Parts: sequence; structure tokens; C-alpha cells
Amino acid sequence: MAFNSEKTELGGKKFDTLYPINELDSYNGEELKKYASNSINEVDAFIVNFSKVSYLNSSGLRELIQILKMMKENEKAFFLTNVNSEIMKIFTSTNLNKLFNIYSSNEEAMRYLV
Repeated sequence: MAFNSEKTELGGKKFDTLYPINELDSYNGEELKKYASNSINEVDAFIVNFSKVSYLNSSGLRELIQILKMMKENEKAFFLTNVNSEIMKIFTSTNLNKLFNIYSSNEEAMRYLV
């Protein structure tokens, strides 16, 4: 598996935090999307924590956008956290920082929803 996951509950809301490992590309992104699709009814929000991600490409971005779309269609929240400065440059240069809810920590993202 190209990521780890951790389930948390705060204020009656259920969160599933996904930790991609090293790269977020088409392979890892597809795994995240399948996991989210299979688990969407069990949570109020998904958090993708970038603390272990050192590489993001356009295929990874595409998968994140597809997950975001799926979450919105199901009236669920989707957050990105711990995005390092190099990867944040990708989000800002593509204006995707305006599309995604990006927070500095998981706790900050959870407080937004609670």
C-alpha cells in the first residue's frame, strides 16, 4: 500500500487521515481514490496529510481533484494538510490552492469542520 491511514473522531465527526508515502502520482493517487470511494460512507471527512510526500506530479493532482469531486458529490469534506513549500508551489502556480482546503495541521482541518 502506498499510504497509511488513521481514523479519528472529534466533536461527533469521523475523520480518516491518509498519509501518502514518498510520491503522489497516478499509482498512489489511484490507490487513494479507491480507498476513499470504498470508505466514503464511513466518514464525514478525509484528510490527505502530505508530511511524508516529497513528490507530486500532474497525475497525482488529477487524482486529488477526482477525490475532491467525489467528496463534494457526497456532501463530505476533503482537506489537505502539512503541505511542504515545494509542493505548495505546485498548488499555487496552478491556482489549485483556491480549490482545495489546505491547512497546516490535521487538528486545524478538523477544527474547521467541528
